[in-house]
Amino acid sequence: MLHTANGRIFGILLLLTGFAVLCPLYAQQPVNPELGVYPDDDEFGETPEQYIGDTVVTGGIVQQVSPLVIEIETTQGPQELMIVDTALRPEVGDKVRVFGILTATGTVRSLNGFVVPRTGRWYAWGISFLAGLWVLTRLIQHWTVDWTRIRFQRRETPISLRDVCRIPTSLGGNRDA
Repeated sequence: MLHTANGRIFGILLLLTGFAVLCPLYAQQPVNPELGVYPDDDEFGETPEQYIGDTVVTGGIVQQVSPLVIEIETTQGPQELMIVDTALRPEVGDKVRVFGILTATGTVRSLNGFVVPRTGRWYAWGISFLAGLWVLTRLIQHWTVDWTRIRFQRRETPISLRDVCRIPTSLGGNRDA
């Protein structure tokens, strides 16, 4: 455990540096199906001939349901992709994620997939926002920041939500008008 302010600052800088170095390295992984890194929209969208017959991963917003056509985002801009042999029954505007085989340019034979309805995205974002507020409230109620030692410190007695939200009614001094 780091007990000094300088040690904590060094630890935070070390973690941030590792994060800044490893994230771009992970993002630049080459396609390697043996390791579970399948070609996605960017790879087979640019050079589809190279990946015909290979397993791919894709996803996009449904444009048409019969046949199932989705719009994918590539580095060359949006493209339409037809999904065949699928049991998915999405509606126009739903988001679809598909794991399948690229059979021809612009066509994927689905092996597996799922649909996220439009309301599902708003639900997930709403629940995540509420969970974030709950965590922030718990953090404020039970912890305080010790700026001299650069650390969080548990409060002796948690403060109530009313105390957190209280707006001062006066600036002090004489309350006479």
